[in-house]
Amino acid sequence: MQTDSNQRLLGMLGFAMRAGKLCIGTPLVCKALAQRGKDGARLVLLSEGASEGTKKKVRFKCEYYGVGLWEIPLAPEALGRLLGKTYAPAAIGVCDDGFAKEIDAAMAARNNDTERKFPPIGNR
Repeated sequence: MQTDSNQRLLGMLGFAMRAGKLCIGTPLVCKALAQRGKDGARLVLLSEGASEGTKKKVRFKCEYYGVGLWEIPLAPEALGRLLGKTYAPAAIGVCDDGFAKEIDAAMAARNNDTERKFPPIGNR
């Protein structure tokens, strides 16, 4: 089952990337978190290899703005390769409700998580 949810997660990230609904990199994610409306971040994925300062900053902003946050088990370099980037982003923001809900469901299935640790998607 975990393999299916991994494939679903990677597939949804690819679709969101091609649709232009991802903001990639900590500065862009922080900017998208502060935005309201259609361009704001709905969900944030944080690399487990991010620095402690970056993790703290992104977690604080997600909590402040009421945006869901998942930590993904990928190093920033692997995350960059996955998205076809030449740099190593520590954070990714999903800026579309549909993609955010699907990626959130894939992460919950991947982690066998039945309890939400953050606000549900769409309350912004």
